[in-house]
Amino acid sequence: MEAVWYGILAVLIGTYILLDGYDLGAGITYLFFADTEEEKQKVTNSISSMWDANEVWLIAFVGLALAIFPKYTGILFDNFGGYILLFFLFLLLKTLIYNLLTIYKDKPTAKQYLGYLFGFLNLMLVVFISLIFANILRGLHLEDTGRLRFVSQNFSPFAQKVGFFDWFTLLTSAMIFIGILIHGLGWVVLKNQGAFNRKLKKIIQRLSFFELILIALFLAAWYFIHPGVFHTYWTYPFFFVFPILALISLFGLMGIRTYPGENKAFLLSTNLIIFSWLSVMVAIYPNFIMPLGNATLTAFNAGFDSPQRFYIEWWILVIGILLLGYSIIVHKYMKGEFYK
Repeated sequence: MEAVWYGILAVLIGTYILLDGYDLGAGITYLFFADTEEEKQKVTNSISSMWDANEVWLIAFVGLALAIFPKYTGILFDNFGGYILLFFLFLLLKTLIYNLLTIYKDKPTAKQYLGYLFGFLNLMLVVFISLIFANILRGLHLEDTGRLRFVSQNFSPFAQKVGFFDWFTLLTSAMIFIGILIHGLGWVVLKNQGAFNRKLKKIIQRLSFFELILIALFLAAWYFIHPGVFHTYWTYPFFFVFPILALISLFGLMGIRTYPGENKAFLLSTNLIIFSWLSVMVAIYPNFIMPLGNATLTAFNAGFDSPQRFYIEWWILVIGILLLGYSIIVHKYMKGEFYK
């Protein structure tokens, strides 16, 4: 049963990154790639401000992790608690600023400053996501919880006292950041057309080449730090289908300017995120956080034993099904029309 709940957690957080990733990436597009007021308005119109439509997956992940894997959430908040709280604060501020943008859309000065703040908040949210996941993939000294430094000793992932920043976490976070940005650009392209789309497709193409380089460097660095990280792939070669499909999607994005229509970029970026996420999950399973040292945190030692556990798990499953149905209905029938 632990493996099942591990898989459900992976689906929840992966779905959040997939669905909210395009909003966040589009927000960064507003900050860096929308030069005119018309382009900024096109980006704004493509973003839905329905907080509960995407973030419900994040809330479900946190609730499930707290209920089923308390040791995991304890270590997670011990090491990243401050950054997680900042993430949720920025998430709330982002929604507030977006709504203020619609309220003050006829006041150019206020709209300009609110737009910069909106783009900055989206930028920082993607930075937080990227750095936290980079630290999870780098790993922690799990026997030394609650002592994560800001910067690793000697800026090295091999340090006895690792920190939030070192050369591996910066490399990995850059790879994740670019992937989410491409996804957001693909969403804006899907919702628009004309010269602005041609401009964004050119940016997607360039970023995709850069992303390929980052992925190659990441894989080499990850293997260098954790030599056994690809053991599952050597044992069960059929799992190679996930990274192969991720690479095919990335190669497709490199040629995005030659494809007709406006939906290919978002479709390919969606596939890139899905299959990259599955590839990483296969590699790290059953770990929640990659270990640096002898202590491990897996699906089989991060839970708890109590007479109520069976009932808790099944109640959570029922609630999760209801949340899934709600989210599907919201995305199907609203789709952001009310914010255009």
